[in-house]
Amino acid sequence: MTRYAVDVATGKVGEVMAEHPGSVYLRPPGGGREWAVAPAQLRPPTETELRVARIYDTPIAGH
Repeated sequence: MTRYAVDVATGKVGEVMAEHPGSVYLRPPGGGREWAVAPAQLRPPTETELRVARIYDTPIAGH
């Protein structure tokens, strides 16, 4: 199951790709460059943020 989190410093939603001591790596929904965030700088996404992230992560059929 895909997990998402919000980087409170930037307000960006990301898919949790990896967790290491002191760092969580997020990737923008739909792809892009990962970035590292301290676990204390993360919060759960709101329902609206989660819906938008899932839309970006959904492949388009036939493409």
